[in-house]
Amino acid sequence: MFLLPMKFVVAGLAGALFAVALPVEAASSPPGSTTFFEEKIRPVLADQCFKCHSARSTKLKGGLRLDHREGLLKGGENGPAISAAKPEDSLLLKSLRHPDKDLRMPPDAPLSDEVIANFEKWVKAGAAFPETTASTAPAKDAKPWWDTLADKDLLPADRPMAQVVDHYIAAKLTQAKAKTAPAASDANFIRRLTLDLVGRIPTTAEVRAYVAATEPDKAARLVDRLMSSPGFVRHQVTEFEWLLNEGQGTGFREYLTRAIGEGRRWDRVFKEVITGDTATPETQGADAFLRARAKDLDKLVTDVSVRFFGVNISCAQCHDHPLVPAWKQDHYYGMKSFFSRTFEHGDFVAERDYGTISFKTTAGETKEARLMFLSGEAVSEPPTPELTEAQKKEEKKLLEETKKNKQPAPAPKFSRRALLPEASLKPGHEGYFARALVNQVWLRLYGHGLVMPVDQMHGQNLPNHPELLQWLARDLVQHDYDIRRLMRGLVLSAAYARSSQWSDGARPDPGLFAVAQPRALTPQQVGASLQFAVTGPDAFKSTAKPEEQAKFIEQVERTGQGWASSLERPGDDFQVGVDEALLFSNNDRIQRELLSLSGDRLLKVLLDLKDNRELATAAVWNVLSRAPEPRELQAIVTYLDQRTDRPTEAARQVVWSLLTSTEFRFNH
Repeated sequence: MFLLPMKFVVAGLAGALFAVALPVEAASSPPGSTTFFEEKIRPVLADQCFKCHSARSTKLKGGLRLDHREGLLKGGENGPAISAAKPEDSLLLKSLRHPDKDLRMPPDAPLSDEVIANFEKWVKAGAAFPETTASTAPAKDAKPWWDTLADKDLLPADRPMAQVVDHYIAAKLTQAKAKTAPAASDANFIRRLTLDLVGRIPTTAEVRAYVAATEPDKAARLVDRLMSSPGFVRHQVTEFEWLLNEGQGTGFREYLTRAIGEGRRWDRVFKEVITGDTATPETQGADAFLRARAKDLDKLVTDVSVRFFGVNISCAQCHDHPLVPAWKQDHYYGMKSFFSRTFEHGDFVAERDYGTISFKTTAGETKEARLMFLSGEAVSEPPTPELTEAQKKEEKKLLEETKKNKQPAPAPKFSRRALLPEASLKPGHEGYFARALVNQVWLRLYGHGLVMPVDQMHGQNLPNHPELLQWLARDLVQHDYDIRRLMRGLVLSAAYARSSQWSDGARPDPGLFAVAQPRALTPQQVGASLQFAVTGPDAFKSTAKPEEQAKFIEQVERTGQGWASSLERPGDDFQVGVDEALLFSNNDRIQRELLSLSGDRLLKVLLDLKDNRELATAAVWNVLSRAPEPRELQAIVTYLDQRTDRPTEAARQVVWSLLTSTEFRFNH
């Protein structure tokens, strides 16, 4: 893990490209992630192995436990099941491959090649396993953590949100006897905030004005200015489009733009997305979430649970949840039942009036699922109609006709899907939805969630600050799921404004929030920031009318989005990939679009400056949003002075090195 400062150090300048490499977890459930384990590994272990190798075994075979990580590492009579030093030689993998008749798991028939390949990837990636051991496994009657907190014991509801955040974080820091980083510099703060709220770096003029301001409430004024700008809507649309639909879905961005632009509350967005009703202009495109998943109801129910409720219940598909005693197969199939009548219908999503789901229990019995929310409360519904053969033929004919004519299917008389928002937002049950939204927004702004992993927000996974999460969730509900209010309160806290630099021994646990966490920029942030960095400062005219300035800023942003498709969306950790490094090293597009001498490009502005110190200072201000440190300034000036025979190329190398520095690539 890298530690700031990430200052620009010239080492031949041309060799400065991405000098710091960090681990990366991609967004699509990589083998080292908990999500991969819950979706690909645990269900197989539960179905094939736990009968003989877990706490529920009548007789533990070979002394081997496979229901927690310590059991895998300790192993049984034949030794450790997995080897951290030589993962390829792990006994677990050998037994799955069936090379030895005395070492076969499962003993009867081998697993499929795909499943074995998943286990190989998982073991090689470190065999991630949620921290539940023989000694820490929850009791069958264990209460969810939120039921142990009384509302009266939380801070009063009328306390300013920023104060509440700092109160609870300070209490935990005191308990841990941990030091904190100092406040970030003004230049650092405005860069961080501008990236978080509007998705770009600030202009040189914006940074200088904020640094020079002396008003005690200048941070609040900055927050309000950014949140009232069109750029705030554009950036939040990008982030929530990725959160819900990974940036995909015809019409979904347009729908979110309307919803977020008018300040539509998140519970309403949830209802519109789940019902998929596009009958009115304001809801056009809301069905993109369903359309992307209607062919795979298991993926649909998992994604709804993860993205709206912060829990991955996929492992309860084959067995009762091993970490949450209260979650049974009934819960998984109860959630799936909300979508049991949903199907793809050409370019539309349709829903029938009938259709139920049955599943096999761990005891081998066939059971019909009831509508059930995560809270365990069964949802009542009208009796399911029984269609005659003639009615089914008539329905089939109508569906074929509407599909051929590219028309939506008739709406059902009763919608199971519509019951999910009702069941999950009713008083006493809305906590799942509220806590998940708070945690997702907190993670984006602070770089580490109140609950980690973010898709494991179940009752046995204690947050690093339980009272804080519960207070924020309560506040969100009381203020009608107002995302703007939530974000404003979080970024005005002292915890958010801490420096990310740490030089006092080992870096504190990220869950203490004693020091800010550096966060890799998203592709959209990189693209927009590249364009702002290489646009000369005079292009952002302070004398322009507000509407003209906003229009120009949007134009610069949109120009930068052409770079986003070439970059990887960062996950929990980050490492610059080979493709990105090669793009910035060898692609002539960099020189044509970012380092040219045309129009309002920064390089042209720099070459008009006669003094190399002035050139170096202007370059650092424009790209890194701060003044250069003396040693940086001297290094750049020396570099330029030694190349007076080729000043254009020397200045181009300076700008390129700043653009490809670690400091530019991260929000710190």
